[in-house]
Amino acid sequence: MIINEELLALETQCQRLVSRIQESDAMQEYLEAKSQLHSSKEAQEKITLFKKKQEQFAQIEEYGEYAPDFHEFRKQLFQAKRVMDLDETVYQFRIAERNLQVQLDLIADKLATAISKNILVSAGDAFSLSFIGLPSACEIHLGKRKDIEL
Repeated sequence: MIINEELLALETQCQRLVSRIQESDAMQEYLEAKSQLHSSKEAQEKITLFKKKQEQFAQIEEYGEYAPDFHEFRKQLFQAKRVMDLDETVYQFRIAERNLQVQLDLIADKLATAISKNILVSAGDAFSLSFIGLPSACEIHLGKRKDIEL
């Protein structure tokens, strides 16, 4: 690789972008929500219970209906997940995480389109709903999402 002024300018721009992302409101909200999640004893107990139920179910899952108490294990797993998901701290963390992901997706889209309009950007989680109500993987244009301020 040849190091020249253009490469140094790109590196400087990348560092500025990283700094701006780290200083953004979305990142600060994410870090605060993450800290609250880790410090919440109640939320951690719910997460631990869910992981325990998930491990128990994984041991019998491949046997399906033939495993003893398959339905009971699955029911317990879904109940533990629901309890975990309804915890306010977990909920606030997921909202902050999603907002940060949207910001990063929009940045990736802006970078890609600055190079070429033909570059496709994979964005978000294919299994979650976006702000416009479609699965993220089905969205063609990230421009439909809320705007980002950099």
